[in-house]
Amino acid sequence: MAKVASDHQQRLDELHEKFAALGLVGYWQRQRRHHGVEPRLWRWDEVYPALIQAADVVRIGPEAFRRNIGLETESRTIIMGFQIVLPGEAAPAHRHTNTALRFVVKGGGAYTTSNGEPMTMQPGDLLIQPNWVWHDHVNDSREPIIWIDALDVGVVDFLGASRFREEWSEGIQQPLTRKEGASRRLYGPIREPEVHYEGAGVPYHYKWDETLEALNEVADAGGGDPYDGVLLEYKNPVTGGHTFLTMTCHIQMLLPGQATRPHRHTGTTHYHAVQGRGVTVVDRDEPIELEWDINDSFTLPPWRWHQFRNASETDPAILFSVTDRPMLEMTGLDREEKG
Repeated sequence: MAKVASDHQQRLDELHEKFAALGLVGYWQRQRRHHGVEPRLWRWDEVYPALIQAADVVRIGPEAFRRNIGLETESRTIIMGFQIVLPGEAAPAHRHTNTALRFVVKGGGAYTTSNGEPMTMQPGDLLIQPNWVWHDHVNDSREPIIWIDALDVGVVDFLGASRFREEWSEGIQQPLTRKEGASRRLYGPIREPEVHYEGAGVPYHYKWDETLEALNEVADAGGGDPYDGVLLEYKNPVTGGHTFLTMTCHIQMLLPGQATRPHRHTGTTHYHAVQGRGVTVVDRDEPIELEWDINDSFTLPPWRWHQFRNASETDPAILFSVTDRPMLEMTGLDREEKG
């Protein structure tokens, strides 16, 4: 038994060394720490093998309810990372005071259950889970499912509210008490005059085919601006405001050959390349070029000049992003300067 434990620890140590070399950290390694944010790029061709290795070494279950790899550059408000669930695995149901989102990167057919509603996950889908929403993940498909996690861990820790967490007491999975698509019917544009719900918001499922259709329609109509291209926000289904009180999500399209003008703003933003390839140039005096390809991720610190360039002359590029700017708006600290 001791030999088995020793072998597992050795494999775990090797995995941690690999993460450190790639600028990654397993969520199971995390300690509460705060440090400055710098521009950083994570390449998918390095992250993906690390995820597969983590799936082989780190067990999923009550003792390790999620198998996440976080991006090492961590802001004081939001953490972003990746989670993988293998075929046949289920992450036990729980709820917590952290607000969370899932943006699906790879795989399809697995589902997340949010307050009793199954939400089948397909690449490009966004699932939101406000704080204190019950959720679990089940992969009964034939392939691994990988998605981006983003949580407002930093601000919840700062406010001293991170200790509140609850495990589902009746087995691993919560029962399915609603039909799929219930949240879209209950909280969509056609709904009861007054919507009643518990907690800070409602779970919701934004589907990729609708998101892409909206991007194309705005682009075809000549929408967009010179600083971000065609930029759309995932609006809160109930309030019509930001996705959450603490963070909000955007999807943006850079047209073929498009190069945006420089601007800067407060707030930290994490990006993920959904489609295409391009360059994000950070700073003016000593510019840093982050050359990204499909499924790469990068972080933009606050108040740094930046501009985007689509590297393709024939195909659009699409970026998903999550930012903490809603909190800066609430406190009157949001600023933007355009070049």
